[in-house]
Amino acid sequence: MRESTTPMIEALPLAGKGRLRVGEQALAVALFAMAIIAWFHPQELALSVRASLATVALLYLVAAVALARTTQPMLALVREFLPVPVVPFIFLHLGLLIPLVHPAHYDRQLEALDRLILGAEAQAALYSLPIPAWLADVLTLAYSTFFFLPIVLLVALVRAGDPYLPRVTSTVVLTFLVSYAGYFLVPAYGPRAGVAKERYASLPAGVVGAPIRELLDHWEKTKTDAFPSGHTMVTLAVLYCARRRTPRLYTAL
Repeated sequence: MRESTTPMIEALPLAGKGRLRVGEQALAVALFAMAIIAWFHPQELALSVRASLATVALLYLVAAVALARTTQPMLALVREFLPVPVVPFIFLHLGLLIPLVHPAHYDRQLEALDRLILGAEAQAALYSLPIPAWLADVLTLAYSTFFFLPIVLLVALVRAGDPYLPRVTSTVVLTFLVSYAGYFLVPAYGPRAGVAKERYASLPAGVVGAPIRELLDHWEKTKTDAFPSGHTMVTLAVLYCARRRTPRLYTAL
């Protein structure tokens, strides 16, 4: 097993100059921005939250700089996977910070824009279409697994020793961060908390649909994340990169 993975690891690009990639720089800026926002609101946020944000920001920067200087193939592999725990950490803390920066909600305006584009009749029909239990299961699974798509792409490119892996990683990371920035600019709960609230609550349980939705509702602390759709943005970014770099994976996805 070790012999089979060694060529793939050795094929990874090595910087060795201490230069942070665009995606790494963006992650560092995002983490420090979140820490600064938190420390400017000591009354609203507990010390543990403020300390964790600052600590993760510092640890990430130190790790990113150290890995950028590495000449060891195994550490180069660690570098490629470093954003994997950091991106969800950022997302899980957005819900605490968004109300401090922009306490407004834009659900009414987005619903009005939706009606303007689709028409009132089409909007009403969209939220009243019958959905069988099996389809609810499929859609819920698709929704819940979007974060794993970039990891699948990352693994595929690592296995192939793709020289464009750093660019792909930065592209996906930037896509996540742009969607998160949108949550600050246009906070909105989305249709499931507004025009489609009753429809969401009445979705058929299915085999795995209901438990997964309950789990997501519990663990997703950031509720005003409807616009822009990070699920759509990240999925399209992954598909675009997969189509360019690994057509087989693109076909499978």
